[in-house]
Formats: sequence, structure tokens, C-alpha cells
Amino acid sequence: MNLRLKSKLTKYLEENQISSVLNDSKWERLFELLREIEGALDFQRKDLDEPEPDESYWDGDLYHVMGEWQRIEWLNIRALVSESKGALLQPVVTDRTDLLIQALEKAGTPFERLKDGVRIWGYLRPGVSPQWANT
Repeated sequence: MNLRLKSKLTKYLEENQISSVLNDSKWERLFELLREIEGALDFQRKDLDEPEPDESYWDGDLYHVMGEWQRIEWLNIRALVSESKGALLQPVVTDRTDLLIQALEKAGTPFERLKDGVRIWGYLRPGVSPQWANT
């Protein structure tokens, strides 16, 4: 991140009283470990300067969500992946939650449990209090 963008981000964080949860090292370590299991996960990303994403939009490609992590407000990771087995057959749902939790714990990344995965917080806005699963 260049100095101009970093300065702009710092100003935005200060003006909105937003506190950081993860630093660059934590994000790097997390993404390194997620690369090992990425084909088994879906991702949903919310950046600081963007509106809430559509709840139905998930991306199975880690490379689409891992850039510019300094802007990530939160990252949802879904560990229940549905695989189509054809038009007439019910999809098979694979639960990779244990694999995901192991990677998060190995990376030392705090997370919040969701119904079908986890949420990694990059930043917290005033009034946001996650229910940490591993602190």
C-alpha cells in the first residue's frame, strides 16, 4: 500500500473511531494457511469503504478476496460447501469447518463463529462487539 493510500486509510479510521483487529503479519499468515485448503471454502468480503455485500454472493476463489487486506473490514469464510452432482441429483454438502478452525488457530487469528463458517474481523466500528470463539 503506497503512502498516500495509507495516510487516507489512517485518516478514515481515526475520523470514524475504527480500531484495527488484524495487522499485516496476521493477514499474511492467515492467507498462507487458507491457500492450503482454499478449494474447500467460500468467501465473502466487506471492505471499509464499501456497502454490505449481497448475502447470496460467495466467491470460491481465495485470490479474489486476499488482495489489499488493509481495507478488509471483515471476511466471512463458509466451510459448508455444496457440490452439484447433476441436474437431477441433490447436491452433496461437505463440511470443512474442522479444517478451517485448525488453520485459523494455527495462524493465531481471532474469529467469530457463524452458522456455516466464521467471520474474521479486520476492523471494529464503535458498538461492534464480536462473540470471539478463540480469545
